[in-house]
Amino acid sequence: MSQKLYILGAKINDISLKAAIDKIANFILEGDNKGYITTPNPEICLQSYKSKQFRRILQNAWLGIPDGNGLKIGAKILGTKLFNITTGIDLCQKVIELAEHKNYSILILGGIQEAGDRTISLCNYKYPKLKINYLNGGNFNNQGASDEINLIEQINQLNPDIIFTCLGAPKQEYFMAKNIDKLNAKLMLGVGGTIDFLAEQIKRAPKSWRKIGLEWLWRLIQEPWRWKRIFKAVIIFPLACLCWRFGNLFIYRKNVAGFIINNNKQIFIGKHTKTGEWKLPQGGSKNAKTKEELGKAIIREMQDELGTDKFKIIKMLKNCYKYKWNKETMYNNIDKYTGQKQTLFLLKFTGDNNDIKLDKHEHLDWQWVTKDKILQITAPNRHHIIQMGLEKFKDYL
Repeated sequence: MSQKLYILGAKINDISLKAAIDKIANFILEGDNKGYITTPNPEICLQSYKSKQFRRILQNAWLGIPDGNGLKIGAKILGTKLFNITTGIDLCQKVIELAEHKNYSILILGGIQEAGDRTISLCNYKYPKLKINYLNGGNFNNQGASDEINLIEQINQLNPDIIFTCLGAPKQEYFMAKNIDKLNAKLMLGVGGTIDFLAEQIKRAPKSWRKIGLEWLWRLIQEPWRWKRIFKAVIIFPLACLCWRFGNLFIYRKNVAGFIINNNKQIFIGKHTKTGEWKLPQGGSKNAKTKEELGKAIIREMQDELGTDKFKIIKMLKNCYKYKWNKETMYNNIDKYTGQKQTLFLLKFTGDNNDIKLDKHEHLDWQWVTKDKILQITAPNRHHIIQMGLEKFKDYL
């Protein structure tokens, strides 16, 4: 059982290499499973810090296997602990051994042709029973929709069980998230420049250097042109972790929540995807200040989450409720706030139930409930704002 934590919003599974390989073996065996594995390092966590979209991709990964001792420092700064670190090359080598033993096929996608050809040659020599192929994939920076379709067809013709996606972050993560369901493969791994190590074009740091967390220095000595990337990982990353932990102590995210009623005076609640809790739909309002701006924000958020804008604003309670997040939520939030300050809207639903098309990233299910039942069904930590709505909007219920 692995502990899950978040570093700058990136999901990390604190799992040993052996446990990860066991999970991978079981995952491939179990029916129609499909998923992708990310290998967050300090650079990837920094990208998560900057991009909410990228953060969502990292959080939707089946596993996030930590790569880089800098993550241990980051976890400590954030007030938690990370015990396990697995480099991309160690992970790939163990997956290759598993594939040979279980007769799984592997495709290496991306990297330069020379490295790909050499990797195939070395693997054929070291693992004679392994089924492995290489596909360059072309220029991912200039691919159009038709190019991507052709690439997916090429991959499916090779019919791999496992794909090592060596496109570099964040391209490989976007590619995996977008295409995993279109591919025959059961599992994709985003392993960046690992192909250069598999091809033995780059020499790994001695074990003594790795044990004391100085592999980054070895890479810098070998490849001095990487100094900007090393600087980000060694200097910028810890500073970002400090900002994440201490920079949000007094700042609250502006939020709008919808107290939605229908013609039968029933109230809408949604089942939150991540927590499974029943609650009122809500979303960020960012820079909205005026009544008009807040009104646009609530309709926009409801449309994003519920797939319809068929709502009439009846009443607004501006900045009526403020609360703090728990530590996990606070560290996991991309916008680095300590909690939320909510404006509650009473909305009349003017559409038909068929108009409601949930964003599955936000809600798994929805229902209309009466005012007498809503507190029995919703999560206790949501009751304060709901009770406020029941009291302030009672004339409409």
